[in-house]
Amino acid sequence: MKGAKIIANIILGDLNKIDSHLPIKKVTISNSPDEIQVDLYEDVSYVIAATANNVNGVINKNGNVYLPYSLYNENYLNSRTYIYFELEVLPFFRSFTEIIKKEVNPRGVFRYRRTIQGESILSMIVGDLYVITSLLGEPKDIHLKQSRLSLMPRHIIIMIDFGLGTMAHIEYTTGNQEKIELEWSGIKHIIEFDSDQMKPVHPNDRTLLPLTYSVDALVSSAKVIDEKIITRLDYFQKLMDEGLRL
Repeated sequence: MKGAKIIANIILGDLNKIDSHLPIKKVTISNSPDEIQVDLYEDVSYVIAATANNVNGVINKNGNVYLPYSLYNENYLNSRTYIYFELEVLPFFRSFTEIIKKEVNPRGVFRYRRTIQGESILSMIVGDLYVITSLLGEPKDIHLKQSRLSLMPRHIIIMIDFGLGTMAHIEYTTGNQEKIELEWSGIKHIIEFDSDQMKPVHPNDRTLLPLTYSVDALVSSAKVIDEKIITRLDYFQKLMDEGLRL
């Protein structure tokens, strides 16, 4: 009996954040979809910049395609297309998730602050809300506030009541350098994370280290899009559309 054929992975992501030195399997960085030749089954992961043009260039290739949520489009979906959420694959959040999942009914206050670069703030917030609520539970009440659109930097605050003594205070700010802070004040655990405090003392090309992630973490956390996921994402998308003028 022949073994199952291994299909190559084609991963679209931020090349500054994906750490190609940490994978279990072979990783090849590609500059163009034309460089990705997956006519044969092979045990390798190709990584390419996450752009709409690159998605169109690889979506029909013979491999499993992994897209960040920011590039999600129902036209891209097929049996070999997966999406991933950046927050879910960051090492510090994976560790936080493991701790919280060990509690039967985690109760506490979750504080999360993120400084975002670029124009993808809306999709980033929707993706983060999906990940956070998947871990802490179904929101009972959500309130949103934002600073004036004419003022820079922009600030967005989201307050979530999960009921049973668990709440979340989530803040987003636009800025020149990405940063994430997380605090969990729970009955059993107090957890803190600050990406700035984990950077090397001397600036170099690894200063994004706390916010990098491995190909293996990305692949293992990616999801096949189904109606349940689409419904939850649409809910948060509508919430942001109605609550904010982004």
